[in-house]
Amino acid sequence: MKKYVFFLVLVVLFVASRLFSSLPVHSSSYLVIIGFLFLGMLITLGGCELFSNGVEGLGGRFNLSHAATGSLLAAIGTALPETLIPIIALLSGKTGQKEGIAVGAILGAPFMLGTLAMFFLGLTVLARGAIKKRKAELAPNIISLKFEAGYIIFAMAVVLAASLTVSRIACVLAAFLLLGSYVLFFSRALKHEAQADEKYDEDFHFGLFLGLPARRRWLAFQTAVGLLFMLEGAKLFVEYIQVLAIRSGASPLMLSFLIVPFATEFPEKFNSISWTLKDKDTLAMANVTGAMVFQASIPVSIGLMFTRWALGRAELTAILMVILMIMIIRITVSLRKGIPFWVLLAGGVLYLVYLAQAVRLGPAF
Repeated sequence: MKKYVFFLVLVVLFVASRLFSSLPVHSSSYLVIIGFLFLGMLITLGGCELFSNGVEGLGGRFNLSHAATGSLLAAIGTALPETLIPIIALLSGKTGQKEGIAVGAILGAPFMLGTLAMFFLGLTVLARGAIKKRKAELAPNIISLKFEAGYIIFAMAVVLAASLTVSRIACVLAAFLLLGSYVLFFSRALKHEAQADEKYDEDFHFGLFLGLPARRRWLAFQTAVGLLFMLEGAKLFVEYIQVLAIRSGASPLMLSFLIVPFATEFPEKFNSISWTLKDKDTLAMANVTGAMVFQASIPVSIGLMFTRWALGRAELTAILMVILMIMIIRITVSLRKGIPFWVLLAGGVLYLVYLAQAVRLGPAF
């Protein structure tokens, strides 16, 4: 019976979100708002788990390397909530708030991955080293990591340049450049070579919950179900983030930058921590860097084309910090074969520095 609990709980949460979606949200108390934010987060994360597990199974069926599966299939799957939130905000958000929420979610996602996700990965590597009495170092596929890190630096530099010009033409051109570059990245990443000890041994969730065979059509079905849950969770989360912004008087950009990505980045953090503890370092790191590549290309392009994209000092600083962190990682793997835990922990330091600046700027943020 235990094997059905996760799926049953997820279905109940999904149904509950649909039944209570017609409540008068603007008159809701803070307790109700926080409850629905939490509900939206749980539905989103549950959908991500189903989606990621499905695409990982498909990766094994198509004989993709861990680097390709992590940086493409798993990364895109877990990055979808962050991508859906700004799209939903722009389509259904309220005038005066939707652009702030969209831009905050777009820039907050790669920032959280480049700082907090790296920090938690470093803590995991440190804990693994202590438990297994081995060097506290991450040992991913160096060739694929250098390639992905180089792309992230390039993409964020393009975003920074377009943001500083404050020109609509520059923003649109940058968007098309990023979209075209991601197509090239995708085709190149598919060719990542597998390492000698790579294998896929994760159980198919719908096989455990529903007794379905792990065939391509059922893997694709689970992936589609996961996407449906992610859409519902993201929509619910965006709706109540706006309500919270109205009730608290806080900046929608600030809330979406610090809260939305922190919640929606859980899949990347969870998957990477799990893979690290299983000694699947390539999957662990590729999931994070691949998601950063996707987020620095697709959602950013949407923001550049469909918002005013007027960034302040805090947002520009966040872009610079992402570039700095990825440069540190790329230089490290160029000098040695692994990434020491303390290099990854530097992400937490950058996050605290940014947070201190955001608090100092106050309303200007």
